[in-house]
Amino acid sequence: MKMVLKTSDWIAGIEAFLLKILVAAVLMLMILNVASRAVNWSLYWVDELAINLMVVFAFVGSSLMFAQRRNFSVTLLSDAVSESLRRQMSIAVQCVNLGFALFLAYATWVWFDPVTMARSGFNLQIFFESTYNSVYQEVTNTIGVRRLWFFLVMPLFAFTLTIHSTACLLRDLHGTPATGTPR
Repeated sequence: MKMVLKTSDWIAGIEAFLLKILVAAVLMLMILNVASRAVNWSLYWVDELAINLMVVFAFVGSSLMFAQRRNFSVTLLSDAVSESLRRQMSIAVQCVNLGFALFLAYATWVWFDPVTMARSGFNLQIFFESTYNSVYQEVTNTIGVRRLWFFLVMPLFAFTLTIHSTACLLRDLHGTPATGTPR
């Protein structure tokens, strides 16, 4: 149990640091975008890179929000019940979160299909012809890099969400709130 909790806290620390870097990068890209348009010299790749980084930011931020239990919720019902029932409801919610995380891990496994990729000798054309899955071949419009590098946030999110949901469930089961985490 302690290993899962420590791992979740460690991942949350990395996510918090990564979010700061992503916010700074998006801010710099927006400033560059405004400045380049002001001098009538638009850099179209800046928009696409900023959008893709904001998507990565959203997934990393969502994972951190789950770890800190700061995700949006409607507490009308849980505020009106006893502490014992509230704890049971929280355990049920964490079970749903964990189920979603595991489903997302499965879905990304199916989407990336690493087994078929390995069977095709890591040949992208053979992989595409046998699966009609172009996840490894899609290229961004203006940046010119494979979308795969941005898509990799999905399995990462599935992994971190699984760890965070497991940690929150363990904390609920044992009645130990995380340090600095709102209840």
